Amino acid sequence: MKKTITNFLVFSALLFCTLLPAQSVQKNFINYQGVARSASGDILADESINIQIAIKFGAPDIAASYVENHTITTNANGVFGLLIGDGVPVTGDFNALQWGGIASYVTVSLNGAEIGTNELMAVPYAITSGDTKWFSNGNDIENINSGNVGINRNPTSKLDVNGDLRLQNGTSVNEISTDETMGGNSNNAIPTERAVKTYVDNATATTTPVVFKVRGNGFAVKDLDANTTIETDIWDIRTYDTRNAFNTTTKRFVVPESGYYYLHAVVRQSNALTTSIFRISFNVDTGVDFTQIVDGDDVKTDVSGIYFLNTGQEVFVSLRNFGPNDVRVDGTGSWFEGYKIN
Repeated sequence: MKKTITNFLVFSALLFCTLLPAQSVQKNFINYQGVARSASGDILADESINIQIAIKFGAPDIAASYVENHTITTNANGVFGLLIGDGVPVTGDFNALQWGGIASYVTVSLNGAEIGTNELMAVPYAITSGDTKWFSNGNDIENINSGNVGINRNPTSKLDVNGDLRLQNGTSVNEISTDETMGGNSNNAIPTERAVKTYVDNATATTTPVVFKVRGNGFAVKDLDANTTIETDIWDIRTYDTRNAFNTTTKRFVVPESGYYYLHAVVRQSNALTTSIFRISFNVDTGVDFTQIVDGDDVKTDVSGIYFLNTGQEVFVSLRNFGPNDVRVDGTGSWFEGYKIN
């Protein structure tokens, strides 16, 4: 005998978990209830029946995204009830259905015969809220998720956003910056408290100025052969050095911080020549500074200039003898000094 099912069947939404006992866990099923009758209209009382549920999206005659079977027994009045989503799956995954995007339909079959198709209205879309665990609490929207929330990414923190976070006013931001120099000058980054404090501390700190002077000690401490160049390392006494920047072992100035520096060096030569030509220069000089010496006995040659120097750069003084005879370089009366301009 052909059997049918009366369509007073009730679809109901998931109740908020606040209406359930405190220990219950919200179930994402849809209640379905109906009365089974034969083709002649007789109630099928106390009878085992098979109900197949098919969920479709977009149109009533489209292929089903999910199908499940229920084997149930009617009561004395032919009434039966089931939970859509809690049956034996045939095809698809109920938990993966994309509710809320387009219209959804349910097709019901009784003992293998299709009875009819109905559109699901607003009630089942509560499932989408249940899936993400968001709920309303007065004027607030809360999330009962105990893990992390990721937007367009797999989250590694409580709220992990791949993209911009925009407020009502101002510009959008995409970074929490730890740049302590604020070197990026970005309108899209929020500096951390440490970055701001370090930047302010550095900007307001009183830095000891870079000033140094070293001088030579003794006589005839260096030979300068004819037509040769030497590194003039005759500085033995530190007069002052505010940043301890002059290396007394290598006899070189080591730049403590980048910037523009004024440098000045004086070297005394002891020779018996009536004329001689010397070149004195710093190794960081990109040009050539010549000084001509006459009346060669007990004379001084000096060089000075402003140079941009980088942190860690080493500066020394070079002296070249263009004459045909050897001379001797004195420590006494020679010095090397400088200071940072900015």
